[in-house]
Formats: sequence, structure tokens, C-alpha cells
Amino acid sequence: MGKLSKKMQLTTLGAGLAVALTAGVMSTTVIAAQTNLSTEVKAAKGNKVGLKQAITIATKHASGMLISADYDEDDDDTENGVYEIEFSTASDSYEVIVDAITGEVVSTDTERLDRDDINDYNVQRRVKVNVMSAIGIAEKKIGGMTLEVEFEADRDYSDHPLYYKVDLLKGDEVVSINIDANTGETFANKYKR
Repeated sequence: MGKLSKKMQLTTLGAGLAVALTAGVMSTTVIAAQTNLSTEVKAAKGNKVGLKQAITIATKHASGMLISADYDEDDDDTENGVYEIEFSTASDSYEVIVDAITGEVVSTDTERLDRDDINDYNVQRRVKVNVMSAIGIAEKKIGGMTLEVEFEADRDYSDHPLYYKVDLLKGDEVVSINIDANTGETFANKYKR
């Protein structure tokens, strides 16, 4: 074999090896990216029922004001994720669990409120922005699908002592946004996996 032929073979072999290594690295990167998605994100992407639809379903099985709604991807009661939706009256709390795939009510529970819960209920009742409005504000600001909304009455943010914490699924990330419960102003957006 001539020198030119050997050089071409080595160059061709090197180019082929480079292509194979690049393809291997790229496919490993894609697999790693898919593996790194949180179980919450993976499960939420498979939901057939959204949070707003689950709230509508739960409303038929409870009384009072909507207090909070939360997506739980690894609930013990079902193979699928569920939405845990809480309502309150001045004396009782109602929790309705809705299957995130089928939309069926998995369970309902009623409890008497203790003094702290009654106080929280009365505070939330007086704010200008309700839970559904907070969901709407968050979805308009961030986009994506709401996974959780919870009322907070604390001093974490001195300018916003009463606010809703809303988690949304946007692409492959969960975005957390806070919404002032009196003004509707958004603040402290955080991206998390």
C-alpha cells in the first residue's frame, strides 16, 4: 500500500471515530437530560386532568372557600398522581383528592378547624385576590400549567406579608412565583427542577 493510501485510511478512520464519539456523547447527553427530569415533572407531563379542572371536580364534593391545591405525583392511594384540594368554612376543612389521569374523586375528608386554621381562614377571606385569580395571574405571567397554589400569611417578604405561592410546570422545569394576595403583584420568581 502506498503512503497516500495509508494516510487516507487513517484520515477516514479518524473521521469515522470522531463521528462515532460525537454521536455517543450527544446521545448520552440526551439520555442524561431525560434522566435528570424530576419525578414530579415526568409525572405531571402525563396528566390528563389539569389543576383547574380538578378544582372544578372537587367543588362538587366540598363546601366553603378554596384554600389550596397541590399536585402529588407519588400518592399512596393511586398508581397515578393526584390533586389534593382543600376548602374551608368558618368551622370545617374539606380535602378532596382527585386522580390526575382519570379525574375521579379518590377520597374526601372533613375535619374541624383548630384556632390557628380559623385565623388563617379569616385572613384569607379578607384578601382581594382569591386562589383562582392567583392561578390566572401566574399562568399569564409565566405560562405553563399550574401544579400547586398555597396561601401564605407570614413575614418571609416584608413588602408582601400575605401572598400565594404558585408552582407551574413550564417545559421541563417547575417555576415558582409569588403573588401578593392584595395587589396581585408578582415577585420572587424561582426556577427549580
